[in-house]
Amino acid sequence: MTLDQLRYFKAVCQHDNVSLAAEALNISQPSVSNAIANLEKEFGSALFTRQRKRLVLTKEGTLLLEMTEQLLSQADNINRIMREMGSKKQILRLGVPPMIGSLALPVLFTQHFNRYPQLQVHIAEDSNSGLKRLLADNQIDMAFLPHIHSFGSEWCSVPVTELQNVCCVSKTHRLAGRSKICLADLKDEPLVLFKNSFFQTQRILEGFSHISCTPNVLLDTAQLSTVQNVVASNAVVGFMFEFLLKSTPSLVGIPLDPPMSTLVSLVWKKDRHVSESMENLIQFIKETPNGICTASQG
Repeated sequence: MTLDQLRYFKAVCQHDNVSLAAEALNISQPSVSNAIANLEKEFGSALFTRQRKRLVLTKEGTLLLEMTEQLLSQADNINRIMREMGSKKQILRLGVPPMIGSLALPVLFTQHFNRYPQLQVHIAEDSNSGLKRLLADNQIDMAFLPHIHSFGSEWCSVPVTELQNVCCVSKTHRLAGRSKICLADLKDEPLVLFKNSFFQTQRILEGFSHISCTPNVLLDTAQLSTVQNVVASNAVVGFMFEFLLKSTPSLVGIPLDPPMSTLVSLVWKKDRHVSESMENLIQFIKETPNGICTASQG
C-alpha cells in the first residue's frame, strides 16, 4: 500500500468512476485501475461493486475510505509542516466567520501580526460549519468559531469573547424606539438573514421554530454590507452582533428578549502540531483582557 494508491482510491470514490478519477488526477486510466486492483489484492477484499455503470463502495471500501481520508490529511499536514520548518517561514492559516472577522482582524493586524515581520497570514472566510470542515481537513490551522456549547474532546480552544445578538432596524423604523423585542413581535416583519449555514442564522431560525412561527424572510445573503444596507433602507429588519452597530450609525440595535448571546473561541484540532505562530496567537488571546472585543473598542 502506498500513499499514491490511496490518493487514486479516494479520487475514484469521489467520482464513482475510474476514467473521471484519472482525468481529475491527470494520469492514465490504467494507472488508477492498477492501483485499485493492487489494493484489493493486498487486502483480499473487493472495494467496489459496479451498479449501472457506477462504482459503489463495499463495506470494506467504505471503511478504507474513512481511514484513507484521515491518513492522507495527516500526511499532507506532515509534508506542509516540515517544508515550512525547512524554509524557515512562519505561516498561519486562520479561519474567520465574516461578522467575527470584522471584529477580530483589525485588532490582530494592528496589535499582533505586525510584531512578526516574517509571518505570512492566510485568511479563510467561511461559515461556522465550513470552517469546522477546513479545520478537520487540515486546510487551516486555527479558526475563530461562534458557539454556545463546549467543544468535543477532539478540539482545543481558548475563549475570546462573548457577543450579544440584537435585532437591528433603521433609525426611522417604527420599531426603533423599542427597549427590547422578542421574536414573536417579528413574526410578520420582512426580514433579511445571513445564509442558513451561518451560526447566528441557525440560532434565529431555531428561536422562531421554538415559538412555532415561520419567519417572513425576504432575503438571505452572505454579505454583511448587504444586511447593513437593506436594513438602513427601512425595507426590512435584520439581526447582527451589537458591536457592529458602532460602525453603522444609521441603524439601531434592539436587545432581544430573552437575550441571545454567542461565545467566540479560538479553536484548533487537538492532534494538530502547534506551530510557533499558533502559540503566539494563543498567548495574545490569553493576555488580552476580555479578548479581542475590549481591544477593538479601546
